[in-house]
Formats: sequence, structure tokens, C-alpha cells
Amino acid sequence: MKDNALSIANYFVGLARKDKEEVKPLRLMKLVYIAHGYMLAILDKSVLDPRFDRVEAWKYGPVIPSVYHSFKYFKNQPITENAVVYDADRKNFEEPELQDEGAKKVCKFVWDKYKQMNDMELVDLLHKKGTPWETVYVEGKNKVIPDDYTKMYYKMLVNTLLRAAKAKE
Repeated sequence: MKDNALSIANYFVGLARKDKEEVKPLRLMKLVYIAHGYMLAILDKSVLDPRFDRVEAWKYGPVIPSVYHSFKYFKNQPITENAVVYDADRKNFEEPELQDEGAKKVCKFVWDKYKQMNDMELVDLLHKKGTPWETVYVEGKNKVIPDDYTKMYYKMLVNTLLRAAKAKE
């Protein structure tokens, strides 16, 4: 099965489980989007599957609908299970598992950098002026956030992190 937003989400659920941290759906959706942004900036590619993954600007920030719909039944409770999808080719249900090693490293970086932030802190972070969400959000409409906007924004963040690291040397 090709990597996609759900394989990224399941990877974060596993990282949370390993660190004995709670991750609720809203927080998970934000972490998946942040990882997507860093993957565009660092790996110069998207791990999302364009057949069913797209990023939209919703009221509470960027959302990938496939992640929202796969975890919404947890409501505001900690996620206790991975997402499962039906694989029509194999005629069975599978848990999407992240295969790309570069994507795993980016997810681990994102987890370590943002795991201390709660749901609303991540929402606030992604609502800041100049973010891709802020650029395209229109109340009542779930407009697509173009990957170009996300890539440009996260390239700026990566460059800022690199300059800060060099300044410490």
C-alpha cells in the first residue's frame, strides 16, 4: 500500500503510544499537516496520495479530510487504535503503515518538536498571520490549501531553524 495521510497519522499514533502521550483527533490532524509541510520543504515531495488526500482550510486550521473521517469517532478522547482501510486489490482491511524512511525521520522530528503542544496551541500556531491556512481560509468554505503555499511556508521555517542552529555554533 502506498504511503498516504493515514500512514502518517498511524505513525504519530504509534509515536504517542511509545512515549505514553495522549493524542486526540484535533492534535493528530495538526501534526499530520505539519509533517506534510516539513516533508514538502525537506524532502521536496509529498507523501500524501492525491487520489484521496488533500489539505483543506477548515475553521480550526488545516485538515486532511481522510484523517478527520478516520479518527472522528474518538471525538475529544485519546486515540486508542490505528486507522484501518479496505484494500480492494487484496480484498482485506489493513492499517496504513508509513514505509518511506525519510518521511519517518520528518515525523519523528515533528513529534519531538511539537509534542509538548496541546490541540489549541497547535490550532493557534497554524492560524498565525502569513500561514497557508490564513492565506486561503474563507469562513464556511473548505478551500484547498495548495501544496505550493505549504512548501514555501515550511521552507521559510526550515531556513529559520538552520540560521538559528548556525548562530549557536
